Amino acid sequence: MSQIDAPPRAGHRFAELPDTSDPAAALTDPRIALTLDELSSCQGLAGKHITFSLTLACPLKCRHCIVDAGPEKGHTTMPLAVAERYAGQMADLAAYGIEGICFTGGEPTLARRQMQVMSAAAEAAGLETAMVTAAQWAATPKLAARTVADFPAIACWDVSFDLFHLDWVGFEHIRNAHDAILAAGRRFTLRFTYNDPPSETERALMARLGELEGAKIAAQRVRAVGRGEDMGIAASDKYNPWVKPCLTQGMVVRYDGSISPCCLNLVESRRHPFQLGEATARELAEIHHDYMRQPLLQLIRALGFGQLYLWLEEAGLTERLPEQLPDEACELCTLILQDRELADFLKAKAEEPANRLRIAVIAARSLGEDQMLRSLLEDDAVVLDPQERRALTQFLNRGRPDGATAGPTRGE
Repeated sequence: MSQIDAPPRAGHRFAELPDTSDPAAALTDPRIALTLDELSSCQGLAGKHITFSLTLACPLKCRHCIVDAGPEKGHTTMPLAVAERYAGQMADLAAYGIEGICFTGGEPTLARRQMQVMSAAAEAAGLETAMVTAAQWAATPKLAARTVADFPAIACWDVSFDLFHLDWVGFEHIRNAHDAILAAGRRFTLRFTYNDPPSETERALMARLGELEGAKIAAQRVRAVGRGEDMGIAASDKYNPWVKPCLTQGMVVRYDGSISPCCLNLVESRRHPFQLGEATARELAEIHHDYMRQPLLQLIRALGFGQLYLWLEEAGLTERLPEQLPDEACELCTLILQDRELADFLKAKAEEPANRLRIAVIAARSLGEDQMLRSLLEDDAVVLDPQERRALTQFLNRGRPDGATAGPTRGE
């Protein structure tokens, strides 16, 4: 019996792999193949999507887990009263412009009532709902069907499975989950984390997953984050990380009310320059409004980290960087933004009025997001001559009915 077929012995959003009849072949090269439209779609997701991390509790304790989840973390579970508070804001989020939410953890099915309340409210408000799960609940077809039925408002089920999950979850769990999810008319996707280079077992496992009808597989290399820090992962320098944009899928509202700027390397970090307060004290739409107006964050989302390097070079701060840099944008982000001196410098640089204006125009033109530009036209610290102000206002009003205005016209 192979490791894949053996019964069990006892995090989060990834770019999609290209469609292929041989899923294992996609692990040959970790580069992600995206069209310009697909890249634009990924870049724009943060403007209309929010993730909720419901708990760090999980019946599994995978050694690569980026949030260090485990069975002993039940005390982190979001209180039901807090979940109800968020549920009451779903209609406001939809009106504000949010289109989808996702639940993650830990294992979000352990926060059963919380997810039911929030997902039902989201569905009623017209929001797309998704969940990331390890499918430990799918030991039999009956158990799998029962769990899927327990969460009728979850439209997309993202199931994590890879070599690291095999100590607890077997292939039959995944098949049972797949069958139950599709039978209920929901969407099923797979998340696969692999070593670089991938082992033969990982290639065989990916090929086996490709046998699941209609399975959409997304993959990423294992990260040295959370328990992954203890795995001795060798640094990779195959690609230039400075030119890759940040593909955050949006802010994460954690179980304790704190906010993370992304669901990957910084998801459990409190050491970053994007501090947005507590969701237990502020409205979610208000927090997202501020999130979308963070100049440094919007710059790396739109253009990547190249401008950051130029600023560091001009200031003589590149010497603080290691000689060998990681080749993955998320790891480069962690390296830079968790260095307090570099993060403070770059945040202040991005917030200079001239740079804020440049970034706002870039975000509006490349991402189709004009929130920053609207705010800046109301900011007295940004000095614009009448012609510049008129041109920017006309840009904001593009495509609107005659006579309608989309932004302030002060100073014309």
